Amino acid sequence: MAVATEPAGAISYEGPSPDTEFLGFSQANFLVTVPGWKAREVAVLLNAPAARRLLEELGRTDTQEARDQLARLVGEAWLRRVIEGKAPFESIVTVSNGFLEEHPDLLAEVKAAAAG
Repeated sequence: MAVATEPAGAISYEGPSPDTEFLGFSQANFLVTVPGWKAREVAVLLNAPAARRLLEELGRTDTQEARDQLARLVGEAWLRRVIEGKAPFESIVTVSNGFLEEHPDLLAEVKAAAAG
């Protein structure tokens, strides 16, 4: 007898928000579905100091495109934790240097994804 299992959830990248750099962050937008919850739009805000830190550690040039890509990578890595039930399901996630220091596994995952 086949047993049907419910998927853990899904993450869909919807794109960056334009012109957020003057507010001091890069914004990546996602649609996240988790069984038992309504689909939710999630904005991941990578603040400028955290973006500069990551770009410097990766040896990349600081451009808006590079910051947008990092915001996407950080968002995807964090939201995987959400659908696995390891992180809270919030509509806005602000990623700062302090946030990255509190989650060294996330930082390592983002660096590996950016390097690959």
